[in-house]
Amino acid sequence: MDAKKTIVIGLDGAHFELIEPWIEDGELQNIECAIERGVTADMQSVLPPVTSPNWKAYATGKNPGKLGIFWWENVDMAEERVYYPDDRKSAHPEFWEIIGDQTSAGVVNVPTTYPPRKVNPFIVAGAPDGAESGYTHPPEIEDEIVKEFDYRVTKNTIIKNNPDRASEEIIDLIDLRFRTGKYLLEKFEPEFFQITTFYLNSLHHFFWDDQKTLEGWKVVDKHLEAFLDEGYNVVMMSDHGATSIDTVFHINTWLEQEGYLTQNMGITDTFGTLGITTDRLIQLTSRLRIRDLTKRMTPQWLLNQIPSEEGEVTRECKTANLDWAETNVLASGQGPVYVDNGVEDYEGLRSELIENLSKLTAPNGTRIAESVHRGEEVYEGTYMDEAPDIVIDQTSGVHIQGGLGRDEVFTQPKSDGWKGENKRDAFFVATGPDFAAGSAENLSILDLAPTFLHLHGHEVPRDFDGEVRTDIYNQQSDVATRSVKYTEATDALGNSSISSEEEDVRDRLKDLGYIN
Repeated sequence: MDAKKTIVIGLDGAHFELIEPWIEDGELQNIECAIERGVTADMQSVLPPVTSPNWKAYATGKNPGKLGIFWWENVDMAEERVYYPDDRKSAHPEFWEIIGDQTSAGVVNVPTTYPPRKVNPFIVAGAPDGAESGYTHPPEIEDEIVKEFDYRVTKNTIIKNNPDRASEEIIDLIDLRFRTGKYLLEKFEPEFFQITTFYLNSLHHFFWDDQKTLEGWKVVDKHLEAFLDEGYNVVMMSDHGATSIDTVFHINTWLEQEGYLTQNMGITDTFGTLGITTDRLIQLTSRLRIRDLTKRMTPQWLLNQIPSEEGEVTRECKTANLDWAETNVLASGQGPVYVDNGVEDYEGLRSELIENLSKLTAPNGTRIAESVHRGEEVYEGTYMDEAPDIVIDQTSGVHIQGGLGRDEVFTQPKSDGWKGENKRDAFFVATGPDFAAGSAENLSILDLAPTFLHLHGHEVPRDFDGEVRTDIYNQQSDVATRSVKYTEATDALGNSSISSEEEDVRDRLKDLGYIN
């Protein structure tokens, strides 16, 4: 079989909803061309529709129940802690490794790939959870792209502090990803090539359909042109979609008011009263150039007590700000809800929550949830004992905020920074010699790993959760008619830890609005 080169362009948070008006106005002509030539779909992400775990589900072909990663935080009610299992990001092989082991695959900037695994011939790990060193395999590529392009993984400007400068930096980073990717593509000529821009979704979150966001998309459109007429298979896809926010639901405030949760934020409230907030400290220490020193010298327990400007704490900081003995339920942002399974009537409590959340409406009359599921209805796998007990599929236009410390159950979007929120409908467009034209139904992000493996003639591991979607292939192509071959389940591989980078990652997620 003649191997055809496949170029996959990952666009974090992309969906047709945002870009269709710009396409109609002639602003994104190359994207329009790809859509008209190829096959499109409202692809479904895994719940919750968030960067983590969706990029990892895409890369491994496995649902979060097998990965043990359910959001930017996991909640352990029994051990009374909130944490992120960094080591699990490296526990399962990614489909491009399988391609690279037999032919060649190159990857640039996919989130949740840090620290980088061994990919033949190369990988450049991506934001927002990457670091500014040790992000490539082989290691020497890092020095090469820094010298050639002044490459950097993350942005420097805090969006809330300087939105104009931050948006300019993001647009430059999007361009930098493509310039670097094209350089590596030309140098190594991999059969499969993935290039992703995470920060595009930052524009969606903070600016939604503003001109700043359009400028970011125009950079994508400009670079797409170089791939469309080269005989490649070209795929554009996202980990989830985006939509404008109508209301913000502070779920843990609601849980507290309903008697399911008790906060213990005495020190945090004192800091807030004194005007000591994470936002101000980051701004001050950055200006004085002592930010890294301050983080090293300040005890972690103290850092965990410092609130945001809105009086909130999130992620691991929630651990120290709860009265765990008086808390039966705790939620993460954007959907996951954890119930203490040691309570006397666990199933009764879970059913009560599902019923109440299903009926709950915002002041504008919008239902909070499109649907509310038991965890076992959404996930399956090794980590089911750690999975959320309830998963909310939030209504389009609703942003579920998962921090502690807010007084209001509902707030307006402008008070929390984001204008755009994630949604489950993701973006998929594929064109080229091996892809069909038209539209596809019921495509899942979990289908892409097996579909790409089959496209390139490789066996599909039996423990993948998706299926090979032969219906999206050109029916005149060999790939549409040859039999799918399977191999035994992929074993979990060695663990890696980036605990020394956790504070930097937390700061970046905070800046982007994922945590407060």
